[in-house]
Amino acid sequence: MLLFASLLILIGYFLTHSYFTQLNIHKSKILGRLEAVAKTAALQLDGNQLEYVLETYQKKDAIKTNGQDKVYQFLHRKLVEIKVSNELSSPLYTLTYDSTNGAFFFGVSSSSEPFFRHVYDHFPEELMGRYKMGGRINVYEDKNGYWLSAFAPIRNSAGKTIAVVQADQRFDEFLKSARKEIFFNIGISLVFTIILIFFLTRSMQTILANEDRLTANLMQSKLEIEQKNQETLDSIMYAKKIQEAILPMISEVHQAFEDSFIFYLPRDIVSGDFYWFKEIGDKKYIAAVDCTGHGVPGAFMSMIGSVLLDDIVSKKGIEEPHQILNQLNEGVIKALKQNNLESGSRDGMDIALCVLDETKNKLYFAGALRPLIHIRDGVIERIKSDSFPIGGSNNPDEGYGFHEINIEKGDVFYLYSDGYPDQFGGEKDKKYMTKSFRDYLVRISKQPMSEQKELLETEFHRWRGDFEQVDDVLVIGFRV
Repeated sequence: MLLFASLLILIGYFLTHSYFTQLNIHKSKILGRLEAVAKTAALQLDGNQLEYVLETYQKKDAIKTNGQDKVYQFLHRKLVEIKVSNELSSPLYTLTYDSTNGAFFFGVSSSSEPFFRHVYDHFPEELMGRYKMGGRINVYEDKNGYWLSAFAPIRNSAGKTIAVVQADQRFDEFLKSARKEIFFNIGISLVFTIILIFFLTRSMQTILANEDRLTANLMQSKLEIEQKNQETLDSIMYAKKIQEAILPMISEVHQAFEDSFIFYLPRDIVSGDFYWFKEIGDKKYIAAVDCTGHGVPGAFMSMIGSVLLDDIVSKKGIEEPHQILNQLNEGVIKALKQNNLESGSRDGMDIALCVLDETKNKLYFAGALRPLIHIRDGVIERIKSDSFPIGGSNNPDEGYGFHEINIEKGDVFYLYSDGYPDQFGGEKDKKYMTKSFRDYLVRISKQPMSEQKELLETEFHRWRGDFEQVDDVLVIGFRV
């Protein structure tokens, strides 16, 4: 009887814990969806057009109908299309910060009534704090109730943040749908748990009498294994946070390369591929790096590589890409003690490194086993790298070479690791292959970079199908 009561208490605890855990999962899912909608809307709305509307109509309710101004009407329809396609119950709208009054006012909206330049009261602090970056807003209250929302910045052609687009969902709607699904899952779990307890109780009465010590030992071993597994997983998840903290912020890359993308898909929780970026003076540095291995060993190498690159460029002030690779090679050899044949590691990394100097209309490239793809007017050029890696034991004394490219407006460049072309899939379980990868880049090269990323991701998963991902994937694209 005592055992049964203890089990009921334990079930109650886990059901309660499961409810709040699943509620948080649902909330995170909704916030992620709202964030994706806001980012999509921000990319599809023209910041210059929105700036025109706000400068032309500067008084409250200056726009009374959605059809009063053609530019406003166009932006309104865009928001309506996005709202409908994503099945949102609340309107999408833009907000512009008025620094004089310390408040936001409404701009374009998907609502049937413009509500133009009305002040947005009781806005959450996150909205002002991350106005130029966007983000998620957890449950907050305004005069219309409780909300979950996300927002993303809309920039003009000069890179200035004109407004943010915000996507909302009422918290009570979220609770209603989430609770329905959660209670259904809990109900099923409860039925199976009760059935399990019934049979378990009957069996335990016999087993515990004869094998109490064995069961205790087994339970102890099981708990120890689970604890060690959880500790290992916790360590890897923490390593992921560290690795993500070392990686450059995507927003910084987009700010430097306005029309660009980074398609980054680790095979495991942490990755042996990493991207690196710096902007110093008139020069912008960007690299795609593929370290030996993947998972935890690759992640260790990636952190060594990232720290070394930062030190070479930021502290030592080395600007030429081939000299950066020479210094990186020396740093890896020293860090891994590769001059010691007995204890040194043979690991290393492949890299494609670009230095963009727009004041001279020049792009400088150096690579170690990773090439650069250059597409101009639909014509592709593969710019070769040196045929030896960073680190290891096969590095010639003359060091790495470099290429100088005269850039023209609209030129497209791609850096990538070997994870994409080496992926197995398709009907015959073969590699995607480098030629197919390059041909696909040519086909999509005229599309905006944000769309190219989506197309590359879709193509990768289409090819992979049910096959396992064989390696970390990294593709960087930018248009000058």
